[in-house]
Amino acid sequence: MIPGPLFTLPMLLLLLAPWVAAGLSLWLLLRGLFWWLRHRHTPASERPPFWHWLVVVVAILALAGDLWGLVLARKLVQIEEAVTLRAHYRESRQRFVLPEDFRYGEQLFPKGTLINRYDAFDNGERQRPLGLRGLSAARFTQPVQIAGAWVSAIGNGGLELARDQLLGPVFHFDPDAKPGYGAWVVDPKRPNLQCRKGDIASLHVPLIDYDIQAEFLVGAPDGPKARYRPSQWGFIDCQEGKPAIEVQPAYEGPAPPGAQLPVWGTLIPNED
Repeated sequence: MIPGPLFTLPMLLLLLAPWVAAGLSLWLLLRGLFWWLRHRHTPASERPPFWHWLVVVVAILALAGDLWGLVLARKLVQIEEAVTLRAHYRESRQRFVLPEDFRYGEQLFPKGTLINRYDAFDNGERQRPLGLRGLSAARFTQPVQIAGAWVSAIGNGGLELARDQLLGPVFHFDPDAKPGYGAWVVDPKRPNLQCRKGDIASLHVPLIDYDIQAEFLVGAPDGPKARYRPSQWGFIDCQEGKPAIEVQPAYEGPAPPGAQLPVWGTLIPNED
């Protein structure tokens, strides 16, 4: 596809019109000033007329251009306000406290969970259905069981453990599993991992088949239909002394003028 021009000639003229009008207005002002300075001591009956046809035409063009400039300036202000509002709504849905229990794939995320997510299909609408598509991190108010582990937070491919516990199954990378490729397989030498509270457990998450064509248009499934399947996950190791999983605090504004709540719509994909 051959890209078209960014601006057509009529569009370019409309954008330049206020600047042309400003130049014409300045010309009128200077002409009027020079006319007054030259003829200020001349009797009124002997002064040459200021308003002849050329000056009238320029004045009409300047007035029309100035009025269009005001309209254009108002449009630009409205566009800026709309962009600010969309950014506010989008941020409100990227970092928030879950307002109700929500099932995302196999996992139930309880009310009050601090959520970090990024949804490329969120265009900043005033309302969107509640969802966790694009989940990147979450911190829970109380320990939650995920993939058989009791955790305080999840993110960055790991789990922040909420108590001492044994975890399994354990995976390791076997370079001979697939000749020339290798694969992550269950480690026969380690049936489980002895982990402690505060450790970060690294996850093995199997690859998922994607419908690229469909998801390019509408995005990955959300709600109970999401491909979030902790039952298929395994563990690689437990790392002691690592920093806690970072979960950004909920977005709190400030809300721009005209912002409305709630940012979630009434259609909740949590309902089957």
